[in-house]
Amino acid sequence: MAVVEGRFRCMASEAHVVVVGGDDGHVSMAVGRLSELEQRWSRFVPSSDVARINLAGGQPVTVHADTLTLVHAMVSAWDLTGGRFDPTVLPVLARAGYRSSIDDPRRLTPLPDVELRIGGLADVVVDEARSAVTIPSDSVIDPGGIGKGLAADIVVGELLAAGATGVLVAVGGDMAFGGRSPRSDGWLVTIEDPDDPDREIARISVDAGGGVATSSTRSRRWRSGSTMLHHLVDPSSGAVSTTGLASVTVVAATGWLAEIHATAAILAGVGGVADYLDTHRLSGVGVTSARSLVTSADLAERRSGRGGSGRRSGR
Repeated sequence: MAVVEGRFRCMASEAHVVVVGGDDGHVSMAVGRLSELEQRWSRFVPSSDVARINLAGGQPVTVHADTLTLVHAMVSAWDLTGGRFDPTVLPVLARAGYRSSIDDPRRLTPLPDVELRIGGLADVVVDEARSAVTIPSDSVIDPGGIGKGLAADIVVGELLAAGATGVLVAVGGDMAFGGRSPRSDGWLVTIEDPDDPDREIARISVDAGGGVATSSTRSRRWRSGSTMLHHLVDPSSGAVSTTGLASVTVVAATGWLAEIHATAAILAGVGGVADYLDTHRLSGVGVTSARSLVTSADLAERRSGRGGSGRRSGR
């Protein structure tokens, strides 16, 4: 069975597409579709649906169907994680110094000239009939990781519909896959040491389609004065998180679900991450700042030695 793949940059991340039973045309489809979604969802593109929603002053904004799907996912994510995943924390990131694009510092996030607050997801209105989204005038949204995970989900589904036998799409730390794996033992996910990418700390083999995401305090970092900051904000405190975890990797039914649960799990901290994963029936591995591992119950039973491994279908 033919396997083709491509690597490229999009959404301020390295992207990787693997297509089983397809050709270079499927890879080109993936590149084009991810670029299209970036233009609709990026907070750094003034004409994007997301930027227009943020600047609308509480008025409805007509958007593409893809963006309706994104906003529905955001609201669901906030609800599913008990508020730990909150895409309205953008004002905190902007004040902390993460307002410009990593790829091009000249591209700034447009924000309304009002006092902005965290929260407001309960008041978001998605009008399917008018293809419109309305958010509170004092809130803004940032797709961030959920946008990458959802984009990977969308492209996997579309490539499978276009005739591919199996597909994997990874955008930064967010991955989705479906159909036949090029390996006989399923889709194999290697988890890297967040402080040493050349060191493998665990492997997870996934039988069916689903998603895997890693949330890390070691990526998207910048210096503010003498302090190193990262992009994970705790909505309950309104400040950059001090979680005690360097990273959490989660397996779930989709890429966007894996992303939001990885973010929520890392915010649960060292003492709460295992309970969070098990309560939501997720496979996952947390790496503490001291480089020890905390795993979900199913993986804890299967770990053996340095390269612990496990198998679970995404849920």
